[in-house]
Amino acid sequence: MNKGRVINFEWMRDYNHWSAEDFNVLRTKLINKEIDQAAADGCNIIVGIYLLDGFLHPKAGLADFLQHISDIKDHATSKGIEQMYIVSGQGETIEGLPVPFFFFDYNVRMIYNSYKNTQHPYYNPDNNKFLFLTGMPNRENRIGLMSKFYDAGMLDKAEWTFFPPWTELDKEWCRNCLSHYTDEQYNKFLIDCKRSFDGRFETAKDFYGSYNQDTDIVWHDVIDTDWVKAPAHIDTSVFTNTLFSIVSEGPNYWDDDNAFATEKSWRCFYLKHPFIFAGHPDQFQYLKDLGYRTFEKYLPIPDYHKLPNENDRNNAIVENAKYLLEHREHDDDIRLDTEENYLQFLKHVVTQDNLLGKFKDEFNIPKEELDYYFEGLGYTQLIRRLPND
Repeated sequence: MNKGRVINFEWMRDYNHWSAEDFNVLRTKLINKEIDQAAADGCNIIVGIYLLDGFLHPKAGLADFLQHISDIKDHATSKGIEQMYIVSGQGETIEGLPVPFFFFDYNVRMIYNSYKNTQHPYYNPDNNKFLFLTGMPNRENRIGLMSKFYDAGMLDKAEWTFFPPWTELDKEWCRNCLSHYTDEQYNKFLIDCKRSFDGRFETAKDFYGSYNQDTDIVWHDVIDTDWVKAPAHIDTSVFTNTLFSIVSEGPNYWDDDNAFATEKSWRCFYLKHPFIFAGHPDQFQYLKDLGYRTFEKYLPIPDYHKLPNENDRNNAIVENAKYLLEHREHDDDIRLDTEENYLQFLKHVVTQDNLLGKFKDEFNIPKEELDYYFEGLGYTQLIRRLPND
C-alpha cells in the first residue's frame, strides 16, 4: 500500500544575503533531510511542491535546476522512495525534468479559497467607474499606465490603488519612466495618486522592493505580515461598485515564458468582472487558450493586446477604457461573457479537485496534509525561514 508525503521543495533564496551557488547546496541539504524523515516514516511516494514561482523561476537556470532535481531523485531512491513527483504552481511546462510533474495553479486556488464563501458580485452596467489595482509601481503597466489615466483626467471615473516607489532603485526607475514630468509635476502626481484600500500591502511592501544587496531586511520575515496571509483578497465591494477592471498583470522576472496569469486575472473571472488587459501579449493569449472570454471584441481598438510596444499598448488601453465607460450597447453580451468566465473558472477548480483526489486516494497522502499546502489563503505555509544552523 502506498504512503505519500508532500514536501515543500521551494526553499526561497534571499537575494540580498545568499549567492545562488551557496543556496543551491543548502536547499539540497534541507530537502534531502525531509526525504530522510519521510522514508523513516515509511513513505514510498514523495510529492515535491513549487507552488509560488513554480517552473517560471527554474527555467532561467534550467541546467542547474534539472541537476538539482536529479540529485534529489537519486537521494530519494537510495532511501527507498519508489515514486517522486513535482507540482508546479506557476508555469505549466518544463523540458527535461527527470521525474513526472503536475500543474496546479496556486493563484487560482488562492482566489477560489478567498471568495468561495462570499456573495459574488454581478455585472452591473449602471456603474460608471473602472477599477485599477496596481501593486509594485516600477512597471510600465503600473506607474506608466497610471500616469496616462492621470494625464487624461480619468481618475474621477476610477477606483484604484497606487503605491509610490519606496526604495532608491525603484524611485530612480519610476522617475525615469515619467521623465516627461518636471520634478514638481512628478511629486504632485505621486501625492495625487497614492491610494490603498485596506493598508495590508503596506505591511509587506518593504520585502518586495528592489535593493542593491545592501539592506538588513531578511526576506523570509515577510511571513509575519498581514498581506502575505491573504494577498489575493480584496473586499468584493470594489468589484460590485465598478464597471470593469484594468488588469495590470505581473511579469516573469526570470525568463521569457509568459504563459501564466496571477491573481489579478483570476479574480476578475471568479468575481464576474469584465476587464481590459494590461500585460504581456503572451499572457493574454494564454487566457484565451484556456477558454476565457477576454472582451476585446467590444472595444474600438480590439487588437490592442497584440501591439509589440508597451507604451503603444498602454495608450490603446486608455482609449479603450474611455470608450467602455461611455458605451453601453454591449452590456448584455458582456454580462453573458462574465458568466461564462465564472463557469470556466469553476471547471478549472474541478480539475484541481481531481488532482488532489488522486493524491489522497492513490498516493495515500493525508487530507489534512493536502489541505495545509493546497487550500491556503496566502503564502504563510509556503514561505519558510531558513534554519539557524
